[in-house]
Amino acid sequence: MPQHRRRVLCAESNADICHLISTMLRQEGHEVVTAGTVAESLARVRSGRFDLYVLDDYYPDGDGLDLCRELRELTPGTPVLFFTTYEREAVTPPGAAHYLIKPEDIFEVVRTVNSILAPAREAAGHNGGRNA
Repeated sequence: MPQHRRRVLCAESNADICHLISTMLRQEGHEVVTAGTVAESLARVRSGRFDLYVLDDYYPDGDGLDLCRELRELTPGTPVLFFTTYEREAVTPPGAAHYLIKPEDIFEVVRTVNSILAPAREAAGHNGGRNA
């Protein structure tokens, strides 16, 4: 049975962190597309479908929460994982499935992405369904 590769947008303004996350996710079998700005992120989302977004707090051209709101309007069912530099008082940002804290949780990104996408992977194997 062929495995469906999950497509992840890694929208991270720090090139080193973006490279590390992308490499780890690719090693897990995910297809990863990267972006370093809000504009790049939105352009990539408008040109293709994603199964999950990994977002940063801040970009050279905007804010991660604003990007999240725009992504929710474009693709309301796609889960969002924030990889943030600030503890948000244990409150997940609006529209996000989860958040992790930089840099302590860098190695938790893969586990969390796999956990978020697991129900979608199982549904895709049965009906080609999507994670809501």
